[in-house]
Amino acid sequence: MLDRTYKGELQMERVNIPGTTINVSRVALGTWAIGGWMWGGTDETESIATIRTAINRGVNVIDTAPAYGFGHSEELVGQAPAEGNLRTRVVIATKVGLEWSQGRVSRTPPEHAS
Repeated sequence: MLDRTYKGELQMERVNIPGTTINVSRVALGTWAIGGWMWGGTDETESIATIRTAINRGVNVIDTAPAYGFGHSEELVGQAPAEGNLRTRVVIATKVGLEWSQGRVSRTPPEHAS
């Protein structure tokens, strides 16, 4: 999946999402655990470093959701590339319509999703 370029840098294999011009890495970084809630907390510095390392290794898809750590994952996913000046290299995939309701994750009906 990784090829070495003439400079010795790692190059992640990429594909276009069908029907779009969006070019994404075949590997994505999932950030459920980075949210910390169900996993005994999170180290924000390590989480941000993990996201940046993934981007620098060629991963350009970061998967998150508002339900991950009550939104904490999304905050870190936004912060990591912004502070590292990497935002133009990232495709953020989030689950619109998932929310916390009465202590549980619920799906917002499509007609009410924003």
